[in-house]
Amino acid sequence: MAHAKPTPKKHPLFPHTFTLSQDADHLLQQLSQEASDALGWTVGSSAVIRALLRYVEQQPPTWASATLHPLIEREIASGLLWGTKKK
Repeated sequence: MAHAKPTPKKHPLFPHTFTLSQDADHLLQQLSQEASDALGWTVGSSAVIRALLRYVEQQPPTWASATLHPLIEREIASGLLWGTKKK
């Protein structure tokens, strides 16, 4: 008798709204299309963002300060600032 495969536990999803520049939106759509072409089914923008977050999660603790934080600073310097600086 064959054993049934355990079904993976699904975690609840939380809807978010992101504001992207035209270039960032184009890049996100391009990544989505490339993934769709490679995988053979439609891959949405949310799946791409979740995959990127999983990638970040796999990086060592120093990765964010060495790689991600300078990119965030560049975003802030570009003038696309939402929020306020901590005092």
